[in-house]
Amino acid sequence: MTSCDAIRHPGPPSPELYSVARGTARQVTVTLPAGAVLMQAVSDAMDAAGCDSGVMVVDGLKMGPFDFVMPGPSNDGVHAAWYSATHSRTSGHIQAGTAIVGRKDGAWWLHCHAIWTSETRTEIGHLLPDAVTLSDDCEVTLIAFKGGVFEVSMNAETLFPIFHPTGGETKGNAFIAKVSPHADIHGTISAITQEAGFARATIYGIGSLIGAVFEDSPPMASPISEVLIDPQARWNRTLSLPMRCVDPAGNQFGGMITPGQSPVCVTFELLVMADPE
Repeated sequence: MTSCDAIRHPGPPSPELYSVARGTARQVTVTLPAGAVLMQAVSDAMDAAGCDSGVMVVDGLKMGPFDFVMPGPSNDGVHAAWYSATHSRTSGHIQAGTAIVGRKDGAWWLHCHAIWTSETRTEIGHLLPDAVTLSDDCEVTLIAFKGGVFEVSMNAETLFPIFHPTGGETKGNAFIAKVSPHADIHGTISAITQEAGFARATIYGIGSLIGAVFEDSPPMASPISEVLIDPQARWNRTLSLPMRCVDPAGNQFGGMITPGQSPVCVTFELLVMADPE
């Protein structure tokens, strides 16, 4: 079975495997304040940083009451995948989390996948940014990007409103990118980073995959998932791509992605930043 057999989106396939906007990125430490709602705290931090888009690494964030969704099958007869019902928890501590930050209808918006401990369990899911409260002040890392913008617009293939890179410059130490359905995630990241001419780089990103095959652990068979790239992902003329995944049943998977065997489901959003020379 091919990925196209497992997942058939309602619109015509994208003519491009990926889209890219190049620019300049810098690492900034910001403090998200206790008592704030995640979306507002991130919006304030983005305004203060004066950037166009970015990635916020929210490892260590402590949450009060928060809501999230899991990956799920579609029941509308249109979309190839959807989300679960909304789940709520009273508190949580994020072990690893990545928020892609861009614009929606002119305002800041974010897309966040994370792993957290909540009560007695460890969960992976898609945090709802307007329904996450912060219980403590927390210093987090912002990769602040200038030169292009992640803009939410309707995707013709999937009929999901998702981030698309817009703008871009001819040079810079970083790029933002969106990978289209059915493109192999390992091969596509490798191709884009090689085209950018980066010798060494750090890769940040989240998205969904139609199954995943790992070099060092059991595979994820589900064609519907939510995933995030681990912080150790590196480009050093070849790609090391550790990833965490969750399927609709809540089963968790992780390991080093095998090239050529993990196609994108709905979308994959990336920020890749070259290491200093």
